[in-house]
Amino acid sequence: MRIGVDIDDVIAECALPYLRRFADEFGVELPPEPGWHTLNELTEVAPADKDRFRIRTYDGDFFGSLEPYADCPIVLEQLVEAGHELYFITARAEKRRIVTDTWLREKGLFDHAKAVHLKPAGDFDPTRAPGRYDAGSSARYKVRLAQELELDRFCEDDRTISVALAEAGTRVWLFDHPWNRDVGHSLIERVMGWSDIADKVGLPGAAA
Repeated sequence: MRIGVDIDDVIAECALPYLRRFADEFGVELPPEPGWHTLNELTEVAPADKDRFRIRTYDGDFFGSLEPYADCPIVLEQLVEAGHELYFITARAEKRRIVTDTWLREKGLFDHAKAVHLKPAGDFDPTRAPGRYDAGSSARYKVRLAQELELDRFCEDDRTISVALAEAGTRVWLFDHPWNRDVGHSLIERVMGWSDIADKVGLPGAAA
C-alpha cells in the first residue's frame, strides 16, 4: 500500500505538550481529557492572544521537543519492511522544514518515508489571521497530495481533513483523539494507535 502519514498527533504527541505550555502561560486549568478542541473552550483567553502564543511557540523549540508515540517507530519500520510505501504529509508550514526533518532524523524515522511533504506558503488562506489554525486549506492541500501520490490510506487525526480525504475517495485511518470522536464516514476507520494498524495490516508479531 501507499500510505500517507500525518506527523502531529499521529507520529508525535503534540496536542498535550502544547496545551500544557498554554496552561502555564495563561494560568488556566485543563479539563480531564484535553485536546485541540479545548482551545475553543478556554474563552478567558482572547483569540489574538492564542494566535500570538501559537506563533511564538511554533517559532521556538516546541517541534524539536516532541516525542513519538511509543509504538510508532517499530510499526513504521515494519510497514516499510513489509513493502508498504510511506509518505509523511504534515500541515506544518514549509518554513518548518529544517526542524521537522531534523526531528525525524533524530528519532530514526526519516528514512522510513519516500518523501516528507510540508504545506507550501501558497496553500495557506491569506484571509486567516496569522497563527490561527486553518483546517480548510490544510484539507485541500492533503486531498491534492493524496490524489497526486495515489495513496491507498491516510493516517490522520484532524476531523475536517479526515472527512475531506474520505469524501475525495481516500480511505483514512483516523487516530482516536477527543477532538475527533464525532467523525463518521464509510471510508474512515478509527484506530487506537500504531499497534492497531499493525494488527489490521497483519504485521509480524502484531497480535502480541
